[in-house]
Amino acid sequence: MRVARRAVPRIVALHLAREFLWAFALTLGAFIAIYVIADFFDRFDTFLRHDASGGAIVRYFLFKIPLVVTQATPLAVLTGGIVGLGLLARQHEFVALRACGVSIWQMITPLLALAGLISVAAFAWNESVVPYSAHRWHMIETVEIKKRALPTVFMGHDIWYHGRAGFYNIERVNAKRNALYGLRIYHLGTDFRPQRVVEVDTATWTDDGWQFAGARTRRLTPGGVEESPGLPEGFTLPETLEDFRVASVEPEELSYAMLRRQIRDLRRKGVDISENWVDLHLKLALPAASLFMMLIAVPLAASGTRWTSVAASAGVGIVLGFGYFVLMAFARALGQSGALSPILAAWLANGLFALVGGYCVLGADA
Repeated sequence: MRVARRAVPRIVALHLAREFLWAFALTLGAFIAIYVIADFFDRFDTFLRHDASGGAIVRYFLFKIPLVVTQATPLAVLTGGIVGLGLLARQHEFVALRACGVSIWQMITPLLALAGLISVAAFAWNESVVPYSAHRWHMIETVEIKKRALPTVFMGHDIWYHGRAGFYNIERVNAKRNALYGLRIYHLGTDFRPQRVVEVDTATWTDDGWQFAGARTRRLTPGGVEESPGLPEGFTLPETLEDFRVASVEPEELSYAMLRRQIRDLRRKGVDISENWVDLHLKLALPAASLFMMLIAVPLAASGTRWTSVAASAGVGIVLGFGYFVLMAFARALGQSGALSPILAAWLANGLFALVGGYCVLGADA
């Protein structure tokens, strides 16, 4: 006779959660430490070349840790689940539960609920803490470590930049594509009143300097506004792309709501936003990855007797987690190039891991 499925007893659910949480916390801390150490040595030459102060280096990594927490959480859920729950399997506690009629689905349900709470917490963390901290470590890297002069920049819905040719209003700086979108240059007279506005749809930095597309000039005269196509005679943009990198806003500096608002504004102005759509969906897909990692961790942990050491269990989790991030990075690149739709590119890795996890659970419950 088949035993009717029921909710796992509360004491068992708490026991499973406790064993997972200690391994998750330990694994998350280890991943953060490994990332910081690796990143420090990777940037050690940069720190020496720019004679960065110890205080700037410490604050750089302190403000970078919140982003590392967001990125490492799914991997910590997977590895911590395999290690923590695997210890129970090697002590034959899963066998005892199965002998009492507890199915793998009953065991995984409270752990999935816990992973769901971690996903929600990761999303809230990514919305509230990461944007501020990411902006701070970008500024520390630019100003205090690399010693670049900081021009007057105001970033609201648009970017205002005090340059050598006047005041620039830029709708978007895309350093990856070497381009400025929606550039307006305001030339002021001696009385600080606007005399001329140069508008450029796209300015692209090349080996030969700036290439402009969709340029027009508006002259402000006492009789009104005179508009003419093209650039003024002898016009040059004295800054290079490197000068505008300080005004480049990376996706991690924006919350989901901020990025969604930026996409809406840029789309209304006709600016290319293909990359932004992928990054927007990733702000939901990455926190949600913890759920799918747990779906894989539990059935793998149930067969934990196949691995004789904690190191082997951790190695399996790290390899699978590394494969997830490689797949996610590959899909993201395809989405930004237009080969995949943005939502498919962001959720492809989660979808594949959900299929694998579901198959593992069904196989373990057979």
